[in-house]
Amino acid sequence: MKKEQWLWLIKGAAMGAADAVPGVSGGTIALITGIYERFIGALASFRPGLWRFIRVGDFRGLWQAIDGQFLAFLGTGILVSLFSVLSLMDYLLSTAAPVVWSFFMGVILVSLWQLSRGRHWHWQDALLLTAGLAISLFFATAPDMTVTVTPLTLVLGGILAISAMLLPGISGSFMLVLLGLYPAVVAAVHDRNLMVVLWVGLGCAIGILSFSRFLQWLLHNWHERVISFMLGFVAGALVKVWPWQDSGRWFTPQQYFADTQLDSWLWLSLSAMISGAIIGHFMRNRS
Repeated sequence: MKKEQWLWLIKGAAMGAADAVPGVSGGTIALITGIYERFIGALASFRPGLWRFIRVGDFRGLWQAIDGQFLAFLGTGILVSLFSVLSLMDYLLSTAAPVVWSFFMGVILVSLWQLSRGRHWHWQDALLLTAGLAISLFFATAPDMTVTVTPLTLVLGGILAISAMLLPGISGSFMLVLLGLYPAVVAAVHDRNLMVVLWVGLGCAIGILSFSRFLQWLLHNWHERVISFMLGFVAGALVKVWPWQDSGRWFTPQQYFADTQLDSWLWLSLSAMISGAIIGHFMRNRS
């Protein structure tokens, strides 16, 4: 494979890993690694007009119209990572949660710095960044709901989760947590319950086809304003990934151990944060 294809695969794997963790967004990873607009544009290319390529058998033209090579490598990375990382993340979050959160905090912090530097800020940008931050904080602190697992709720959950995934700062898996569907979806993936996976997948397909086109339109017409808004979303994600928290409360590492009787993993967490910052910087500068 070419270097560019390896990078797409790696960035897709990073997106999948992020979406496996409630509180971290694959859209954030796409934005900070420099592929967000291409990703949204490729998804938005799926529209009824593609039928003309199929009708005349022009599959090469179809492949180019949907940016097929980019989506194939990125999608492979996302799917392989998402399905392989779910169980690992569940284990790590139950045994050494501060280390996981610290890694993603490092990625987000360095990315916010990189995305903000060199921008010409106007009052509209500051207002939109504040609005994005407020909305992200609302979702990060919203109480969980209890929803009955039915085909309809799974489809709606898939729509909301994939729409959240496309937005930096809001995690698709966290949206499932808010709806009370996350345990059912994780169990379905683990137990290979295809019916549950297919209903969620249908919702994801509907969300991709509709929401990606809306995002592409926004980026085309108000690019700088939209990026400012999305930076607020990314900044709001920091609340969710603070390493030493329990039941929505923040602690210092010492308070965390005293209150929860759980290891704060301080030095390993700091190492993970530095590693996340280095990896985030590397991926951004090879976009």
